[in-house]
Amino acid sequence: MNVNADQFLRLFDDGKPLSPIYLLSGDEPLQMMEAADAVRKAARDQGYIEREILRVEAGFDWSSLGQSADEMSLFSQQKILDLRLEKQSPGAKGSKALSEYVKRIPEDKILLITCQKLDYRQKNSAWVKALSGAGVFVQFWDLSLAQTLGWVAKRLRHNGLQPTQEAVRLLTERVEGNLLAAAQEIDKLKLLYGKAQISEVEVLEVVSDSARFSVFDLSTAITSADSRRVQHILYHLRQEGVPTTLVLWVVNDLVTQLSEASFVMRNGGNEQQALSKVPKPRQKVFQPALRRLQSADWPHITEKAIEVDRLIKGLSQVANKGDARVWVELLDLSLLLAGTEIVGS
Repeated sequence: MNVNADQFLRLFDDGKPLSPIYLLSGDEPLQMMEAADAVRKAARDQGYIEREILRVEAGFDWSSLGQSADEMSLFSQQKILDLRLEKQSPGAKGSKALSEYVKRIPEDKILLITCQKLDYRQKNSAWVKALSGAGVFVQFWDLSLAQTLGWVAKRLRHNGLQPTQEAVRLLTERVEGNLLAAAQEIDKLKLLYGKAQISEVEVLEVVSDSARFSVFDLSTAITSADSRRVQHILYHLRQEGVPTTLVLWVVNDLVTQLSEASFVMRNGGNEQQALSKVPKPRQKVFQPALRRLQSADWPHITEKAIEVDRLIKGLSQVANKGDARVWVELLDLSLLLAGTEIVGS
Protein backbone atom coordinates (compact mmCIF):
# COMPACT_ATOMS: atom_id res chain seq x y z
CA MET A 1 0.00 0.00 0.00
CA ASN A 2 1.38 3.39 -1.01
CA VAL A 3 0.44 6.34 1.22
CA ASN A 4 1.52 9.97 1.43
CA ALA A 5 3.11 11.64 4.45
CA ASP A 6 -0.17 13.05 5.80
CA GLN A 7 -1.94 9.69 5.55
CA PHE A 8 0.95 7.83 7.15
CA LEU A 9 0.64 9.08 10.74
CA ARG A 10 -3.12 8.46 10.70
CA LEU A 11 -2.40 4.75 10.25
CA PHE A 12 -1.55 4.58 13.94
CA ASP A 13 -4.71 6.23 15.31
CA ASP A 14 -6.67 4.39 18.01
CA GLY A 15 -4.46 1.31 18.10
CA LYS A 16 -5.19 0.19 14.54
CA PRO A 17 -3.61 -3.15 13.52
CA LEU A 18 -0.03 -2.75 12.37
CA SER A 19 1.33 -3.66 8.98
CA PRO A 20 4.06 -6.34 8.94
CA ILE A 21 6.30 -4.11 6.78
CA TYR A 22 6.99 -0.36 6.61
CA LEU A 23 9.24 1.11 3.90
CA LEU A 24 10.15 4.77 4.53
CA SER A 25 12.05 6.68 1.85
CA GLY A 26 13.23 10.27 1.69
CA ASP A 27 15.98 12.82 2.29
CA GLU A 28 14.12 15.18 4.66
CA PRO A 29 15.58 14.16 8.07
CA LEU A 30 12.90 15.33 10.49
CA GLN A 31 9.97 13.73 8.65
CA MET A 32 11.92 10.47 8.28
CA MET A 33 12.97 10.45 11.93
CA GLU A 34 9.48 11.17 13.28
CA ALA A 35 7.85 8.64 10.94
CA ALA A 36 10.25 5.90 12.06
CA ASP A 37 9.66 6.88 15.70
CA ALA A 38 5.90 6.61 15.12
CA VAL A 39 6.28 3.06 13.82
CA ARG A 40 8.48 2.05 16.76
CA LYS A 41 6.12 3.61 19.33
CA ALA A 42 3.03 1.98 17.82
CA ALA A 43 4.85 -1.35 17.73
CA ARG A 44 5.96 -1.06 21.36
CA ASP A 45 2.41 -0.20 22.40
CA GLN A 46 1.24 -3.41 20.75
CA GLY A 47 3.83 -5.67 22.38
CA TYR A 48 6.84 -5.48 20.06
CA ILE A 49 9.29 -4.90 22.89
CA GLU A 50 12.56 -6.07 21.33
CA ARG A 51 14.31 -4.19 18.52
CA GLU A 52 17.18 -5.35 16.32
CA ILE A 53 19.02 -2.81 14.16
CA LEU A 54 20.42 -4.04 10.83
CA ARG A 55 22.68 -1.51 9.09
CA VAL A 56 23.18 -2.26 5.42
CA GLU A 57 26.73 -1.12 4.78
CA ALA A 58 29.61 -2.46 2.67
CA GLY A 59 29.94 -6.19 3.27
CA PHE A 60 26.52 -6.60 4.88
CA ASP A 61 25.44 -10.25 4.98
CA TRP A 62 21.86 -10.35 3.70
CA SER A 63 21.38 -13.85 5.08
CA SER A 64 21.22 -12.18 8.53
CA LEU A 65 17.81 -10.77 7.62
CA GLY A 66 16.41 -14.25 7.10
CA GLN A 67 18.10 -15.50 10.26
CA SER A 68 16.62 -12.63 12.29
CA ALA A 69 13.19 -13.33 10.82
CA ASP A 70 13.36 -17.04 11.69
CA GLU A 71 14.83 -16.90 15.18
CA MET A 72 12.66 -16.99 18.28
CA SER A 73 12.49 -13.71 20.14
CA LEU A 74 13.90 -13.47 23.66
CA PHE A 75 11.23 -14.45 26.23
CA SER A 76 8.90 -15.04 23.24
CA GLN A 77 8.40 -11.30 22.83
CA GLN A 78 7.61 -9.77 19.47
CA LYS A 79 10.39 -7.89 17.72
CA ILE A 80 10.98 -4.94 15.39
CA LEU A 81 13.60 -5.52 12.67
CA ASP A 82 14.99 -2.01 12.03
CA LEU A 83 16.71 -2.26 8.62
CA ARG A 84 18.64 0.85 7.56
CA LEU A 85 19.75 1.10 3.94
CA GLU A 86 22.69 3.45 3.39
CA LYS A 87 21.95 3.67 -0.34
CA GLN A 88 18.86 3.70 -2.54
CA SER A 89 19.29 0.15 -3.81
CA PRO A 90 19.93 -2.98 -1.72
CA GLY A 91 21.67 -4.55 -4.72
CA ALA A 92 20.90 -7.92 -6.30
CA LYS A 93 21.44 -9.92 -3.09
CA GLY A 94 19.41 -7.50 -1.01
CA SER A 95 16.58 -7.38 -3.53
CA LYS A 96 16.40 -11.16 -3.49
CA ALA A 97 16.53 -11.31 0.33
CA LEU A 98 13.75 -8.75 0.71
CA SER A 99 11.56 -10.51 -1.85
CA GLU A 100 12.12 -13.81 -0.02
CA TYR A 101 11.18 -12.15 3.27
CA VAL A 102 7.83 -11.10 1.79
CA LYS A 103 7.10 -14.70 0.80
CA ARG A 104 7.32 -15.90 4.41
CA ILE A 105 6.62 -12.95 6.69
CA PRO A 106 7.05 -13.97 10.36
CA GLU A 107 4.03 -13.42 12.59
CA ASP A 108 6.05 -12.07 15.52
CA LYS A 109 8.13 -9.49 13.60
CA ILE A 110 7.63 -6.04 12.09
CA LEU A 111 10.12 -5.00 9.42
CA LEU A 112 10.89 -1.26 9.37
CA ILE A 113 13.07 -0.16 6.44
CA THR A 114 14.46 3.36 6.02
CA CYS A 115 16.38 4.50 2.95
CA GLN A 116 17.25 7.51 0.83
CA LYS A 117 14.72 9.00 -1.56
CA LEU A 118 13.94 6.47 -4.29
CA ASP A 119 14.01 7.53 -7.91
CA TYR A 120 11.43 6.46 -10.50
CA ARG A 121 13.36 3.34 -11.47
CA GLN A 122 13.79 2.15 -7.90
CA LYS A 123 10.13 2.77 -7.03
CA ASN A 124 9.19 0.40 -9.85
CA SER A 125 11.75 -2.25 -8.93
CA ALA A 126 10.70 -5.75 -7.88
CA TRP A 127 11.81 -5.40 -4.26
CA VAL A 128 9.88 -2.14 -3.70
CA LYS A 129 6.75 -3.55 -5.33
CA ALA A 130 7.01 -6.69 -3.17
CA LEU A 131 7.41 -4.69 0.06
CA SER A 132 4.65 -2.16 -0.75
CA GLY A 133 2.32 -4.98 -1.77
CA ALA A 134 2.76 -6.68 1.58
CA GLY A 135 3.07 -3.55 3.73
CA VAL A 136 3.14 0.23 3.67
CA PHE A 137 5.38 2.40 1.49
CA VAL A 138 5.69 6.16 2.04
CA GLN A 139 8.02 8.66 0.38
CA PHE A 140 8.84 11.94 2.13
CA TRP A 141 9.49 14.96 -0.06
CA ASP A 142 11.03 18.35 0.70
CA LEU A 143 8.15 20.74 1.32
CA SER A 144 7.27 23.70 -0.89
CA LEU A 145 6.99 27.15 0.70
CA ALA A 146 3.20 26.81 0.97
CA GLN A 147 3.52 23.34 2.49
CA THR A 148 6.15 24.56 4.95
CA LEU A 149 3.85 27.38 6.06
CA GLY A 150 1.12 24.82 6.72
CA TRP A 151 3.53 22.49 8.50
CA VAL A 152 4.82 25.26 10.78
CA ALA A 153 1.29 26.43 11.65
CA LYS A 154 0.15 22.88 12.40
CA ARG A 155 3.23 22.17 14.51
CA LEU A 156 2.76 25.34 16.55
CA ARG A 157 -0.89 24.50 17.27
CA HIS A 158 -0.01 20.90 18.10
CA ASN A 159 2.30 22.27 20.80
CA GLY A 160 -0.51 24.33 22.31
CA LEU A 161 0.59 27.64 20.82
CA GLN A 162 -1.75 30.07 19.08
CA PRO A 163 0.23 31.71 16.26
CA THR A 164 -0.82 34.68 14.21
CA GLN A 165 -0.43 34.41 10.44
CA GLU A 166 2.46 36.88 10.63
CA ALA A 167 4.23 34.73 13.23
CA VAL A 168 3.92 31.63 11.03
CA ARG A 169 5.22 33.53 8.00
CA LEU A 170 8.18 35.01 9.89
CA LEU A 171 9.23 31.71 11.46
CA THR A 172 8.96 29.96 8.10
CA GLU A 173 11.16 32.59 6.46
CA ARG A 174 13.78 32.38 9.20
CA VAL A 175 14.25 28.58 9.01
CA GLU A 176 14.42 28.60 5.18
CA GLY A 177 12.80 25.18 4.71
CA ASN A 178 14.82 23.43 7.43
CA LEU A 179 12.12 21.52 9.35
CA LEU A 180 14.54 20.38 12.04
CA ALA A 181 15.46 23.99 12.77
CA ALA A 182 11.76 24.92 12.74
CA ALA A 183 10.97 22.17 15.26
CA GLN A 184 13.74 23.44 17.55
CA GLU A 185 12.45 27.01 17.37
CA ILE A 186 8.91 25.85 18.12
CA ASP A 187 10.18 23.89 21.14
CA LYS A 188 11.83 27.08 22.41
CA LEU A 189 8.65 29.10 21.91
CA LYS A 190 6.67 26.50 23.86
CA LEU A 191 9.28 26.44 26.62
CA LEU A 192 9.33 30.23 27.00
CA TYR A 193 5.69 31.14 26.39
CA GLY A 194 3.66 28.01 27.12
CA LYS A 195 0.12 27.90 25.75
CA ALA A 196 -0.10 31.47 24.59
CA GLN A 197 -0.71 33.51 21.47
CA ILE A 198 2.48 33.92 19.46
CA SER A 199 3.01 37.01 17.35
CA GLU A 200 5.91 38.35 15.29
CA VAL A 201 7.33 39.93 18.45
CA GLU A 202 7.82 36.60 20.24
CA VAL A 203 9.26 34.94 17.13
CA LEU A 204 11.73 37.78 16.64
CA GLU A 205 12.81 37.62 20.28
CA VAL A 206 13.46 33.86 20.26
CA VAL A 207 14.79 33.28 16.75
CA SER A 208 16.97 36.35 16.47
CA ASP A 209 18.40 35.82 19.95
CA SER A 210 19.46 32.26 19.18
CA ALA A 211 21.17 33.43 16.00
CA ARG A 212 22.78 36.53 17.46
CA PHE A 213 23.87 35.07 20.77
CA SER A 214 24.84 31.61 19.53
CA VAL A 215 22.96 29.66 22.20
CA PHE A 216 23.46 26.46 20.16
CA ASP A 217 27.17 27.23 19.93
CA LEU A 218 27.22 26.32 23.62
CA SER A 219 26.28 22.75 22.70
CA THR A 220 29.13 22.57 20.17
CA ALA A 221 31.63 23.98 22.66
CA ILE A 222 30.61 21.42 25.27
CA THR A 223 30.85 18.42 22.94
CA SER A 224 34.23 19.72 21.72
CA ALA A 225 35.51 19.94 25.33
CA ASP A 226 36.38 23.60 24.75
CA SER A 227 36.05 24.83 28.34
CA ARG A 228 37.35 28.32 27.60
CA ARG A 229 34.76 28.79 24.82
CA VAL A 230 32.02 27.44 27.10
CA GLN A 231 32.80 30.16 29.64
CA HIS A 232 33.01 32.82 26.92
CA ILE A 233 29.63 31.89 25.40
CA LEU A 234 27.84 31.71 28.75
CA TYR A 235 29.23 35.12 29.74
CA HIS A 236 27.82 36.74 26.60
CA LEU A 237 24.51 34.89 26.84
CA ARG A 238 24.09 36.29 30.35
CA GLN A 239 25.12 39.82 29.30
CA GLU A 240 22.58 39.80 26.48
CA GLY A 241 19.76 38.59 28.73
CA VAL A 242 19.17 35.17 27.15
CA PRO A 243 16.62 33.30 29.34
CA THR A 244 18.23 30.73 31.64
CA THR A 245 15.42 28.30 30.76
CA LEU A 246 16.60 28.34 27.15
CA VAL A 247 20.24 27.71 28.10
CA LEU A 248 19.25 24.84 30.39
CA TRP A 249 17.09 23.36 27.63
CA VAL A 250 20.15 23.16 25.35
CA VAL A 251 22.35 21.63 28.05
CA ASN A 252 19.63 19.19 29.16
CA ASP A 253 19.30 17.99 25.58
CA LEU A 254 23.00 17.09 25.67
CA VAL A 255 22.68 15.36 29.05
CA THR A 256 19.80 13.21 27.81
CA GLN A 257 21.36 12.17 24.50
CA LEU A 258 24.86 11.56 25.87
CA SER A 259 23.66 9.62 28.93
CA GLU A 260 21.46 7.37 26.79
CA ALA A 261 24.29 6.78 24.31
CA SER A 262 26.72 6.05 27.16
CA PHE A 263 24.29 3.50 28.59
CA VAL A 264 24.28 1.66 25.25
CA MET A 265 28.10 1.64 25.16
CA ARG A 266 28.40 0.37 28.73
CA ASN A 267 26.06 -2.48 27.93
CA GLY A 268 28.07 -3.80 25.01
CA GLY A 269 26.75 -1.68 22.15
CA ASN A 270 29.05 -0.14 19.59
CA GLU A 271 29.36 3.53 18.76
CA GLN A 272 26.96 3.36 15.81
CA GLN A 273 24.27 1.74 17.96
CA ALA A 274 24.86 4.28 20.73
CA LEU A 275 24.41 7.21 18.35
CA SER A 276 21.46 5.75 16.44
CA LYS A 277 18.98 8.12 18.14
CA VAL A 278 21.13 11.20 17.50
CA PRO A 279 20.29 13.05 14.26
CA LYS A 280 22.93 12.27 11.62
CA PRO A 281 24.15 15.89 11.30
CA ARG A 282 25.05 15.85 15.02
CA GLN A 283 26.65 12.39 15.24
CA LYS A 284 30.14 13.50 14.21
CA VAL A 285 30.41 16.18 16.91
CA PHE A 286 28.94 13.77 19.48
CA GLN A 287 31.59 11.07 18.94
CA PRO A 288 34.46 12.66 20.95
CA ALA A 289 32.09 13.61 23.77
CA LEU A 290 30.69 10.08 23.94
CA ARG A 291 34.17 8.54 24.06
CA ARG A 292 35.14 10.94 26.83
CA LEU A 293 31.98 10.55 28.90
CA GLN A 294 30.78 6.96 28.42
CA SER A 295 31.94 6.07 31.96
CA ALA A 296 30.88 9.35 33.53
CA ASP A 297 28.92 9.63 36.76
CA TRP A 298 25.62 10.22 34.98
CA PRO A 299 23.41 10.11 38.10
CA HIS A 300 25.48 12.99 39.48
CA ILE A 301 25.26 14.95 36.22
CA THR A 302 21.51 14.38 35.97
CA GLU A 303 20.97 15.46 39.57
CA LYS A 304 23.01 18.59 38.85
CA ALA A 305 20.72 19.43 35.90
CA ILE A 306 17.65 18.86 38.09
CA GLU A 307 19.06 21.19 40.74
CA VAL A 308 19.60 23.95 38.16
CA ASP A 309 15.99 23.52 37.06
CA ARG A 310 14.87 23.86 40.70
CA LEU A 311 16.92 27.03 41.06
CA ILE A 312 15.35 28.56 37.98
CA LYS A 313 11.87 27.74 39.29
CA GLY A 314 12.70 29.02 42.79
CA LEU A 315 12.23 25.56 44.33
CA SER A 316 15.80 24.89 45.44
CA GLN A 317 16.62 24.53 49.14
CA VAL A 318 19.92 26.43 48.84
CA ALA A 319 20.07 29.73 50.69
CA ASN A 320 21.77 31.70 47.93
CA LYS A 321 19.29 31.67 45.04
CA GLY A 322 18.70 34.38 42.46
CA ASP A 323 19.75 34.84 38.85
CA ALA A 324 23.48 35.06 39.57
CA ARG A 325 23.46 31.68 41.32
CA VAL A 326 21.59 30.13 38.37
CA TRP A 327 24.29 31.28 35.92
CA VAL A 328 27.03 29.92 38.18
CA GLU A 329 25.31 26.53 38.30
CA LEU A 330 24.77 26.55 34.52
CA LEU A 331 28.49 27.17 34.08
CA ASP A 332 29.36 24.34 36.49
CA LEU A 333 27.03 21.93 34.68
CA SER A 334 28.39 22.91 31.26
CA LEU A 335 32.01 22.54 32.39
CA LEU A 336 31.15 19.18 33.94
CA LEU A 337 30.08 17.95 30.51
CA ALA A 338 33.02 19.64 28.75
CA GLY A 339 35.68 18.34 31.15
CA THR A 340 38.66 16.76 29.44
CA GLU A 341 38.74 13.95 32.00
CA ILE A 342 35.98 11.43 32.69
CA VAL A 343 33.50 12.94 35.13
CA GLY A 344 33.47 11.19 38.46
CA SER A 345 36.80 9.42 37.89
